[in-house]
Parts: sequence; C-alpha cells; structure tokens
Amino acid sequence: MLQIMMYHRVGEGKHSNSFDMMQNHLDYIAKTFPTVLPGDDFRRGKRSVCLTFDDASYDFYVYVYPLLRKFNLRALLAVPTQYITETTNQSAETRLSVPYFEAMNNEVYAEKAPFCTWEELREMLASGHVELASHGHRHVNMTNKVDVEGELRLSKELLEDHTRQFISSFVYPFGRANKKVHAEVMKHYAYGMRIGGAMNRSWDCLQTPLCRIVGDNLSKPKEPFLMMQIGAAYLKSFVR
Repeated sequence: MLQIMMYHRVGEGKHSNSFDMMQNHLDYIAKTFPTVLPGDDFRRGKRSVCLTFDDASYDFYVYVYPLLRKFNLRALLAVPTQYITETTNQSAETRLSVPYFEAMNNEVYAEKAPFCTWEELREMLASGHVELASHGHRHVNMTNKVDVEGELRLSKELLEDHTRQFISSFVYPFGRANKKVHAEVMKHYAYGMRIGGAMNRSWDCLQTPLCRIVGDNLSKPKEPFLMMQIGAAYLKSFVR
C-alpha cells in the first residue's frame, strides 16, 4: 500500500507541527518505512510512504529541508507559483513571522517573502532530497469558477522555466477536486493529489486523484501510522 502524507508548516497553529514533533515524526518514518516519490516502484505487500508538503512556505527551507538531509529522506513540495520571488533581502525572522492565513495576502507576500524563493527551490532540487509539484498559480479552489487551464499551464511553465526540471505532479489547492477538473489536470500532469484520508494501491490516478492523509497538528510522532488511526484509510482504498 501507498500512504501519501500531507503537511503544511512547522511552527504554531492547526496547520503546523512543532519542530520537535516533525523531527521525531520524520525520524520514525526513516527508520520504519520505505519512502517514495511519484512514479517510484514500491512493494505491494509493504506500506510505503510518500511525504508531501504544501505551499512552499519558508519554514520548509529552514526546518524541514535540513531534516530531510539528516534522515536521508525525500519529499514532494507543492509550489503556488504566484507567490515565489527570485530572491529576497528580508531577514529570516521576518519571513518566518507571517501567519499561515496571511501569507498569500498581496502586500504580505510581496513585502515579507514568507515563501521559498526560486533560488532556494533550485538549491533544494539540486540536493536530491526535494522534488517539486505544481500547487496551481494563485492557489485557488479549482472546483470554483476559475481559469483551470490557465492555472495548470502557467504554474507548470513557471516551475519548469525557473528550475529546468520536468514537473509531473499537481497537488490540488485546498485538496478540492472533481471529475471535470481532474480530467484537465491529467492532460498536463502524470499525477494528481487531493485530500482524501485513504491509502492508495498504486500510482494510477487517471480516473481518480491520489489520496493524501493529513499530517498536521500531530499529537504523537507515530499517530498517522497506528492501525487504530489508519484502519479506515485501508478500507477507503478499495472504494476509490
């Protein structure tokens, strides 16, 4: 089985984990499960884990990236391209100070650079510990009345132009998807991921997006992997 985990930030708030929690969580994963990225082979009889982080907040570069190197792990980082600048002169303190729900405000992201820069994204890519995915251009709910084609195309073009890397994965903003939108996603990407609370039996997502399990606000490092927590996710994998 394939368990795709979803995280947002390291810090305070319900969309976050403390640094200590994230460190202990990733340490446990590294010692317990084989980890994979989209398209990697995995053993059907053993649970494999795919780590995904949404939004490319600066705290990923400061806290998570060093942990990935420490534990020799790889992760998929979903990038909303409108909010990424080439570089910044802002201090780390300023960049880390922006709350989750304020980061995409026009004035805030332009002035305080709360997201990774293109320079930082390229550095992480070069390390081999991070792979990038599109998270749309403006991070909008794709099931609303938005320019779906534009969101899919522009974000992919910007990511590939700035990194010279092929982008094969799309992570749905807010985890929201429907059949019509997913059909469009599959025209541009090999993999599409949403929030779903289910395990996955393969990487096949032509008809239905891959499901991710929320890993924010953990109470214990092992929490998402305990059978009492994950039993329902196994059952859901058979009805996806």
